Amino acid sequence: MLDHSNLEEFADPVNYDRADASDVGVAFYRALAEETGGPVLELACGTGRVTIPIARAGFSVTGLDIVPGMLEQAQRKSTGLSVRWVEGDARTFDLGERFRLIFLTGNAFQAFVTNAEQRALVQRAHAHLHDDGLFAFETRNPLLPGTPVRDGFFVLETRSQEDERPGYINVDGHPVRVFTTQVYDHVGQLVHLTGYKHWNAGGKEHVTVTRTALRYTFPQELAALLDANGFSIVRQYGDWNGEPLTEQSPSIIVVCRKRLG
Repeated sequence: MLDHSNLEEFADPVNYDRADASDVGVAFYRALAEETGGPVLELACGTGRVTIPIARAGFSVTGLDIVPGMLEQAQRKSTGLSVRWVEGDARTFDLGERFRLIFLTGNAFQAFVTNAEQRALVQRAHAHLHDDGLFAFETRNPLLPGTPVRDGFFVLETRSQEDERPGYINVDGHPVRVFTTQVYDHVGQLVHLTGYKHWNAGGKEHVTVTRTALRYTFPQELAALLDANGFSIVRQYGDWNGEPLTEQSPSIIVVCRKRLG
């Protein structure tokens, strides 16, 4: 069990957006929406970084998230768009309807840290997916020590030294430097990250500390999870360019269908 909510990183939605203003994953999931048609459901949608571009493309979109402040920021960003924001837990929600595309991105799958949480998430997606719809998500590939890695990915090892991550300019115009330390729990397959954000304002140094646990699921584990809960993987990639999954791929990206009959 964790001794924190695993939501500390999302307590400041405006600066969360400033820390990650990328369009990573947008083209991939928008293409899936074009393939399936609407309606579309994004789980753990955050501030709508991917939900909103899909809504702008003309699809009926619902974004579901457990953090009210993230949804409030999403609402502010989506004025005038036909998008529904729902506060809910991806492990227990029941919207009483079905969708042709259900996805979660931003490696949000890794926030479901136990087998029970993973099963609950996948089962809720299955219950809400149209019989001919697609369920898709990505998770960081478990990279072992000695594996070449790209920025932003974490090797499965303990690092007590502070590693510097990309910084950003916060809402008050101050440069923020970001550092992390990590502890790897081999039994739980969890990387426990501690993030430190430093900035200077009014001649005073400020720092915030957040804790995040990330579950790392190996490819065969992932396939077994999906199979046991009624899904078949129809496509699998190792990065956003559609390259095959290898031991050095940064991601495991899966696209699934319900197994019928």
